[in-house]
Amino acid sequence: MNTKPRSLLTPANTLQAVVLTTLLALLFWHVLHRLVLKWLSSEDWSHGFIIPLFSLYYLYIRRDMMPAGLLDRSLISRLAGAALLTLAFLLYLKATIARIDYPKNVALVMSIFGTLLMVCGWPLTRWSWFAVAFLMFAMPLPDNIYGQITSPLQRIAARVSAGVLSMVPDMLTEASGTIVEYSYRGRTGTLDVERACSGMRLLMTMTALGVAMTFVNERSLWQRLIMILVCVPIAVFCNVIRVTTTGFFVVFGRQDLAQGTAHTLLGLMMLAVAFSLYGATSYVLNHLFVDNQPEPENGTAAGGIAG
Repeated sequence: MNTKPRSLLTPANTLQAVVLTTLLALLFWHVLHRLVLKWLSSEDWSHGFIIPLFSLYYLYIRRDMMPAGLLDRSLISRLAGAALLTLAFLLYLKATIARIDYPKNVALVMSIFGTLLMVCGWPLTRWSWFAVAFLMFAMPLPDNIYGQITSPLQRIAARVSAGVLSMVPDMLTEASGTIVEYSYRGRTGTLDVERACSGMRLLMTMTALGVAMTFVNERSLWQRLIMILVCVPIAVFCNVIRVTTTGFFVVFGRQDLAQGTAHTLLGLMMLAVAFSLYGATSYVLNHLFVDNQPEPENGTAAGGIAG
């Protein structure tokens, strides 16, 4: 029995890949169109354009680990792929009837997995699974789930900023939900931590970055878990700094710095701070444990002269 893998780079395989990609794009065209419109209209999901590009980059840097050829697909992989495609179709059908968009996004990713299993088999699917799964970070969350995440972030930012502002002499503050009421030298006012200032954009960006970096480099499982989990406190911390700084601008009469271009630049600065903190975390984890190299025996040290 001939088990030699067939070459991947053949005209037949190339044509097959183009046809299947075109079919998936046509079947999910309105889903892709809706995703692009969301990425363009919402700053919280503007990173969606980068996610597919990173997936391609991830496959590129792991090209040396790509299976050398295409083995004959086993019956199990074909059945698993068919099952995934069937589940994706049922999920898409149910979402269409219920008029819910998010399950359609999940159906798209499931269809890609199913197609890979059926056509390419398990080895190639195992090599590329992370690049496909990473596409979920480009899928906007449903509004109800999005609201459940942003509301606590808004309240945290309001409470912490109120506590920091109260340290200013003659400053009285009180946080109520997402509103911070302040009184300073006879002047009173309110600061509203709006949904756009919840830090959701920073949180989603940091989480996507954390997951990406844990799989780009070879790390132990516990290090990967730490790097993923640390994204949340870093994002919350940087957003609190942003909201508190904006509060100082408003209280001290510099509303011009609390909106427009200056406010956008402040957000970009916090993004840079977040990336720096994350990079520092990665550096610490990389140098937390150092492998002890065995000492060379006498006469065999590097650069020594053998007797």
